[in-house]
Amino acid sequence: MSTSAIITAKGRRRSKHYRFLGIIPLPSYFHPHFRPYLPPYLCLCLCLILQLGGIGANISYAAQSNSESTTVSFYTWRRQDIELWEQISQQNMIPGVKIRVVTSFRHYYPDYVILELQNNNADIFLWPPGASSLKPLIEHQLIAPYEGDLSQMNASALVGGKGPDGKYYGVPSAIQLQSVMVNRKLLDKLGIRNKPSSLSELSAMFDTLKSAGVTPLHLAGGTNWYLSQVVSEVLMAGLVDSDFTQGLISGQRCFYEDEYQLIFTTLLKWQKAGYLNQDIVKGDYTVMSKAVALGNSAMSIDGGWMASPTSDFYNVDPGYKFDFWAIPGASGKVYTHGDGTFQVGTTSNKLAAAKQVLEFTKTKKFAEMFVKYVNELPAYGGDIYIPPGDLNNMATLSKQQSYAASLFAAYELNRGELPYNGLVVTAIQDLLKGKASPEQATRAIQTGLNSWQYIGHANCQQ
Repeated sequence: MSTSAIITAKGRRRSKHYRFLGIIPLPSYFHPHFRPYLPPYLCLCLCLILQLGGIGANISYAAQSNSESTTVSFYTWRRQDIELWEQISQQNMIPGVKIRVVTSFRHYYPDYVILELQNNNADIFLWPPGASSLKPLIEHQLIAPYEGDLSQMNASALVGGKGPDGKYYGVPSAIQLQSVMVNRKLLDKLGIRNKPSSLSELSAMFDTLKSAGVTPLHLAGGTNWYLSQVVSEVLMAGLVDSDFTQGLISGQRCFYEDEYQLIFTTLLKWQKAGYLNQDIVKGDYTVMSKAVALGNSAMSIDGGWMASPTSDFYNVDPGYKFDFWAIPGASGKVYTHGDGTFQVGTTSNKLAAAKQVLEFTKTKKFAEMFVKYVNELPAYGGDIYIPPGDLNNMATLSKQQSYAASLFAAYELNRGELPYNGLVVTAIQDLLKGKASPEQATRAIQTGLNSWQYIGHANCQQ
C-alpha cells in the first residue's frame, strides 16, 4: 500500500499517523454539494475491509479464466452492468481477455477505487463525468489522456470525459436523458391525453390533476445531487435559451439576470400554487419514484435510468407506462449528458489487456450489447438498432430535442471552493424553505462564484 501522506483537495498533508492509508479524498459526483473527508477511523475500517473484499463489494467472475487468457478487474458502482460484462467474457468478445467485475456501494465508490488503484488492483473502471471529477485522478497520474479516435462517440457524452487541461480521458460509457417523467397510465385514466405545449397549458394540466386529488409534480428537494444534476438542469433546458446558458459558462452573462432567475420564479410559483409535493424540502429520491409509480403523484423530474426494467416503477406496476417531456418554456429542450467514462488505471499490471477492453467499449457491438443487457442509451454515436419502447423513445428525444449547454458539467463554474453545483443546491433549498426570494437565491449564487474569482467575476459585480 502507498506510503505517501493523505493528500487533501487543497494539497495539505495530514498527520503522519495515517500515511499508510494513501487516500486522495474526492468531491463526490453522487453528493456534489459537500463531501466530508472520511474520518481516520473510517479510513482504517475501509482499508481493513478492502483486504477482505471491499466495502459492499460484489465480485463477479464473468467466465472461468484459462491459462491462455488474461483476467482484468473492472470496477463499477452500477450493478445493472454485471450481466453485460459476463456476456462479453462468455461470448469471447475480446479474445484472450476475461473480465472480473467488482461493484461497490455508490457512497464509498470513489474512495474505494482510489485505494484499489494505489494497490495496483483496478485495471479498468467506470468514473463519474466532468472535469472536476477527473481532476484528482489526473493530478495524481492515476489516469492518462486517451490517444485514440473518439469521432464515433456521441458529442454530448464526450463532454464528460474532458479534463481541465482540455484533453480527453477514457471512453464515454452511456448517455442519460433527464426530463419530466410522466405516469402515462394515470393521465390516461384521468382523461388527459395531450402534452402541454406552453407553461400556461402545463399549469392548466396541473390544476386538473390537483382537483383530482393527485400531486401534479413530485420533486426530491432533500436530495442534494438530484437538485444540482437533475432539477436545475431540466428546468434550464426547458426555460432558458442555450445561448444565454453558454454566456453564463463563458462569464458574459450573470446569474442574477432575469433569464436565469426564471427557473427559481417558476419553482416558487408552482410551490405556492400547490403543484409540488408538500414534503418537498425533505423529499427523498426513492420516495419520489414510488409516489409516481403508485399514482399518488402524476410526474417527476428524473433521469432515464429510472426507466430500467429493474426500477421501482416496474416493481410497483409491471405494466407501467412512461412519457418523457421537456418543460414547455422558451427553450423546450431535454437535458442529456454523458454518464461517466471508462478509464484505464495507469497503475495496472495488465495495461495491454485493460486497453483492449477499453477499445472494445467504442465499438458498435458493445453498444448493441449495452442496449440488450443494460437497456440504457450507449455513448456510441453511430446508428444501432433499439427495439420499440421507452429506450427507443428516449433515444429519439435525445437526438431531436437535446439541450446544447450544461452548468452542471461546466468546469469553469465548478473548479473553485464554492462550486456552482453546491451553490445551486443551497439556493433551491433556501427558496423552497421560504428563506430566500428568487432574486436573493440567484444573487447568492453569483456572490459565491465571485468569491473565488470565477471566469465572470469582473463582468458580474453586484
